[in-house]
Amino acid sequence: MTSKRNKFLSGFTIIELAIVLMVIGIITGAIFKGQDLLEAAKIRAVLNDFNRIKIAVTHYQETFGSLPGDDSHASNHFGSSIANGNGNGLIEPPEELIFWQHLYKAGLLNSEKPPTSKLGGRYSIVHNPSDKLFGHWIQLGKDSGTTANGGLLTPKQALMLKSKADGNSSISQVLEGSIKVVEGAGISKGQCVQGDQLNLAVDAPVCIVLTSLE
Repeated sequence: MTSKRNKFLSGFTIIELAIVLMVIGIITGAIFKGQDLLEAAKIRAVLNDFNRIKIAVTHYQETFGSLPGDDSHASNHFGSSIANGNGNGLIEPPEELIFWQHLYKAGLLNSEKPPTSKLGGRYSIVHNPSDKLFGHWIQLGKDSGTTANGGLLTPKQALMLKSKADGNSSISQVLEGSIKVVEGAGISKGQCVQGDQLNLAVDAPVCIVLTSLE
């Protein structure tokens, strides 16, 4: 009788342990799923930021006939305390800083400071950022002074951003699609980009991303 009772108790303990392990597995899965959802939400927020900035620039151009930051008549629109650009059609230093001020004064953004992203870092405006990227670009990177060009995203995050923007889950070529990817300032070559592909083996914040403002 004692032997049978011990077997019963032992079997019951194993069942309890199995239930506990199952519950732990469910909770762990839910945590990972929650993290994935949170990451996806941050990616969507960045894409929304890109679109919001582009729309604001379009409205500014339609209203004032100039690019924000480059507008040589901004002080006429918004008051003598507002800096003017040189009106040459390019947003170049130091105009990339007053770019945000012009948009703010026009009521198109809610702050005159460069906006930050849900993934960290901040946005900046750059002109001809590389020998393969011409024109004006919205750049997202780690804040490193005037231009936010420090490594901010992992290659996998950059891929998620590119995939979400263009609806192509395999778009790993860095200069394909609407989102371009380059190495952050000071990052060793090959950490973010190998050839024309994202280096998905690296799990460190080595990439910055850009989308055309044009």
